[in-house]
Order: sequence, then C-alpha cells, then structure tokens
Amino acid sequence: MKFIKSFFFPSGKYNKNYTNFVKWSFLSNILSSTQYVISTHNMLTAINTDTENIRTFNYISKDIIGQIGSICYMSNLGKKIDKEPYKFLNYTNIMQQISQLTMSITYLVPSYFLLFGGLSNLLNNISYIGFGSINTKCINKLSESNNLGEIYAKVTIFNTLGSSFGLLSGLTIITIIPDRHVQICLLPFIGFLKIYTYNKAIKHLIL
Repeated sequence: MKFIKSFFFPSGKYNKNYTNFVKWSFLSNILSSTQYVISTHNMLTAINTDTENIRTFNYISKDIIGQIGSICYMSNLGKKIDKEPYKFLNYTNIMQQISQLTMSITYLVPSYFLLFGGLSNLLNNISYIGFGSINTKCINKLSESNNLGEIYAKVTIFNTLGSSFGLLSGLTIITIIPDRHVQICLLPFIGFLKIYTYNKAIKHLIL
C-alpha cells in the first residue's frame, strides 16, 4: 500500500487539491484520447485511395502546417495565458473540439485532405500548447515545497495512464460501432464530458 501511494503521490508537501486535480485530469485524458482515436480512424479513411507517396506527403504536410501555424499563433497570444487564463482556456477548449470534428469529417472530402488535415492539426497543436500552459500553472500551485519536478512526474503518470485507457476506449468504440456517422455524433458528447472533467480538475487552482 505504501509503495502504491509513493508511486502516485509526491513525498514532499503538496497542495490539498492534488488528489482532485489528478483524479479529474485522469478522466479528462481518457476522454481526450478516446476522441483522438475516433477522429484519427475517420481521417485515415480519406487517404486510403492515394498512392504511397501522396499519402505520406499529405500526412506529413498537415503536420508541418500545424506546427508552423501554431508557432505563429502562440508567439502573439502566449502572453495572454498569464493575464487571462480562464478566457484562454475557453479558446483552447473550443479549438480542440473543432480540431477533433474537422479531423473526423475529412473522409467526407478526401480531395481536400490537406486543407482539413492541416487545419485540424493547426488547431490541435494550439490547444496542446494551451493545455500544457494551463497544466504548468496548476502544477506550480500544487507544489508547496522544493518538489516541483516530482509533482510534474506524478501528474504525468496519471495523465499517461489516462491517455492509454482512452486509446483502448477509442479502439473499443470504433470496433463495436463501425458506422462512421454514429462515431462522429458521439464526439460532441465525449467533448462535453472532456471539458467538464478538465474544468473540475483545475477548479480550485485556476478557475
């Protein structure tokens, strides 16, 4: 029992909201990864008809568009994270959900894969940076002694486990529910729960 506690909880002093944060963050990561699997499953269908070189070009190009675009965006708005974290979080949630939906419907317009895939990756990268920034502020508040690195490691354990469970959950859903239209209809509900659980996680730290 002591080993299990030491595996998930830091040894030094930490904020009383630590358990609340990791609990809800764990659930949020499950939901986020579930969305990711469903969206990726649908997106990959759009490039099945291309040749190998075109598939690789389109898939890598969308990542390049997302990376360069997110750098330009964050260089201008990154400073607002500290001034208006709640407002920035709302923008981040919206961008993440649009990204998942855009990725999911790419198979409906395979000729515009690069456009939809690039936009989806751009929004996803921006939201990833946004959530990372918010998490950094939360972790900083969770530390009440010289154990910031340890708390970061423990939180990462919860988030990684949540992500793994979410990937398994997503694979289960696309197996049990093969209809892509139904899968897409599930995304808004999963997204709502994802936003709810994440807001619960940071409630006493940011909100």
